[in-house]
Amino acid sequence: MYDNSITIMITLGQFATAVGAPKRWVQNAFQALGLPAVYTEPLARRLAFAKAVKEACGMPLRRAFPFAEEALARWPRYKTWDLMDPDGAIRVVIDLERFLSDYAVRLSLSRSYYAEKRRGRPRKRKLRGLALAKWYGVDVSLLVESLKRTPEERLRQLDEAREFFATARIIR
Repeated sequence: MYDNSITIMITLGQFATAVGAPKRWVQNAFQALGLPAVYTEPLARRLAFAKAVKEACGMPLRRAFPFAEEALARWPRYKTWDLMDPDGAIRVVIDLERFLSDYAVRLSLSRSYYAEKRRGRPRKRKLRGLALAKWYGVDVSLLVESLKRTPEERLRQLDEAREFFATARIIR
């Protein structure tokens, strides 16, 4: 059965990318459906399904949104979801596997490539010392380990290194 218990908060931009709609459309949809502005993955999946139904058959979003929960709850037991009008003249069939596959691609894109644009000028980095060296990619682990030793231990280590290099020169 479809697991709807995982609730991971995402940004509006990521939500809109996952739904496959502009941010403004998402905000208008939340307003029309009376939803609080809390962006989660299960809600994005549900809204994306309602949007697909709306676009496929022109159904109002308010009517398509409850169908989305019912349809997604049927997965994986049923591979398709269908809706027939009362007369039986029109039937809408949505392939749940294909829909969920498309949604997974959009969700992955929203996680990987979408970066929220921040207003104003970018902050200048004021890094100094070890933080600056790490930012440039310098491996400072040996320096940090060396600084953990006492001055006497460091001096002894330097003496050992000097003796080693003195003997290495003689052997040549």
